[in-house]
Amino acid sequence: MTNPLLIFIRARLQPLRRRWVLFGAALPAALVFFACATDNGDAVHGPQFGPPPERPDGSVDDPVAIEGGPAPDPDGGTDAAGDDGAIAPACADGTVAVLAGNDTTLSGAVSIKGAAWTGSAIAGGAAKSAPSLRAFGTGFVGLTRGASDALQAVSYTTSWSSATAVGTLTTLGTPALAIVSMKAQSVFLSGAPDTNKFFRIENAGASWSTTTDALLPPGGTPSFGPSAGTIAAAGTDLVFAQDGSDEGLYTQTWNGTSWSTAAPIVGAGTLKTSSPALVAIDGSRDLLLLYPDNTTNHVIGYATRGAVSKSWSNGTLTHADAQTAEPMSVARLSTSTVLVAFRGNDQRPYFMIGTLGGVSITWSAPAALLADTSAVDSAPAVAKGVCGDDAIVVFASGGQVKAMARRGTTWSVPGTVPGVAGSHVSVATR
Repeated sequence: MTNPLLIFIRARLQPLRRRWVLFGAALPAALVFFACATDNGDAVHGPQFGPPPERPDGSVDDPVAIEGGPAPDPDGGTDAAGDDGAIAPACADGTVAVLAGNDTTLSGAVSIKGAAWTGSAIAGGAAKSAPSLRAFGTGFVGLTRGASDALQAVSYTTSWSSATAVGTLTTLGTPALAIVSMKAQSVFLSGAPDTNKFFRIENAGASWSTTTDALLPPGGTPSFGPSAGTIAAAGTDLVFAQDGSDEGLYTQTWNGTSWSTAAPIVGAGTLKTSSPALVAIDGSRDLLLLYPDNTTNHVIGYATRGAVSKSWSNGTLTHADAQTAEPMSVARLSTSTVLVAFRGNDQRPYFMIGTLGGVSITWSAPAALLADTSAVDSAPAVAKGVCGDDAIVVFASGGQVKAMARRGTTWSVPGTVPGVAGSHVSVATR
């Protein structure tokens, strides 16, 4: 005979059991959404790069936390975009824009205020090298190396424009892009008929000029080089850096009227086939310049410019394990922190943090972006984060574009950016 008390207890527990099952089923999606939230910006061939090193017996360490974050999922985890494609919790402001492409295609995507990505093909465009992208006006402006090396322009306000040729100009690499005094400025490595010479063009808000300004100091000779250069704004100055054919690293400044003479960075032997990277910083120094050096493993070196003296420090190394034979990407995350993203000599994506001190920069050891040993299609790109994230990194893998957000010391797992594809990528935020 059944005990009436047991019948009563079972009846009371059954609804609780159902609620627990429902809660447990919903929990992973909620955790994924939280963990993936985003808030919010080539040299000598060396041995395989990448921490952690392989043990002599061929085994590897178990997954560990990346700079204080949770141990990553060995299988790569769940897409950072979440079930609805959003990359961040809703926020009052903040937009992330991505350009991606290859030799024959170009596409763009945006995420506004943490909403789901919206991406689409960009008519007439291509990206034979990494495209460049910056916040400009109320939207974004981009330049890219299109089919037949044509210099192409694209923009985003409420939607992506078609890609249009900038006159008949051609380029042999990534066009450098910066915003100076409310104008978009670009310095590009020209194709024929002025092959390997550098020229400047600008956009005051309506369109790009097709009349070029050669990087020609008064009484000097036009600047030329073996690879594309880089630019950044420092106050009202436009500062340009390039590799020399002699494996030296050179800088010069446009003051709105003329170019200064190119001056070498003492002690900076650079891989002349890989463009340097330049970013504005705060404090006693106003610019940080990074480059792969010309040693066997191509260690990343750096130099800084004095904010008052306008003189450059000697070139020195960041961290012995930071090695790449390709251009890298750098973003200032705060007044005291920069993040460098690069593809190592083993074709895997890495990052390192630079902490700006009073007289020096302290560099963290480089860490892998991915929990597994996957290679990526090209160098990753980084920008300052939005909606509470400190940074966002994008990279191409298997023709798809993936995004990861960093908050504090923790990275989200990679999430696919829908609507864009290609082996070359860039990212910008506002």
